[in-house]
Amino acid sequence: MTINLVSSIITIAVGLTYMIMALNFPNATVGRPLEPKIFPVILGIAMTILGFALLIDELIKNSKSKDKETIKLSFGNNGKKIAITVINAIAYALLFNILGYVLSTIIFLEIELLIFGGLKSWKISTIVSVIFSIIAFLIFNTFLGLYLPKLGQFF
Repeated sequence: MTINLVSSIITIAVGLTYMIMALNFPNATVGRPLEPKIFPVILGIAMTILGFALLIDELIKNSKSKDKETIKLSFGNNGKKIAITVINAIAYALLFNILGYVLSTIIFLEIELLIFGGLKSWKISTIVSVIFSIIAFLIFNTFLGLYLPKLGQFF
């Protein structure tokens, strides 16, 4: 089983789940009732179609392959980075309301910049993640009037 085969199955499952959840959105009370559902449903359909395209492409490649042995699942260096990024994104979503926007975003960005930039540039990564998080917070809170969680329920 190759990484593309696993990715296609996951993409199909996520796309179908996203589409089903989008169809369960409440109808708009003002204007066109289906308006809030249109774009998310289109995204779910597109994700599902692309997952099936990847699945079919991978199955065709495997059927043409002369080597009929079981293909090992290998992530390689990029696959490991992607897996860490997915875990980091899940942790970010879970910590967002607890730690607040600024702190959780600093942690998320720091980890991502260290993964893709390397440990040698940790000072620059820290500066970038802190400055970006604070500026984004100020823009959303001050200029746009969209309030993000501050320090969550523990502080």
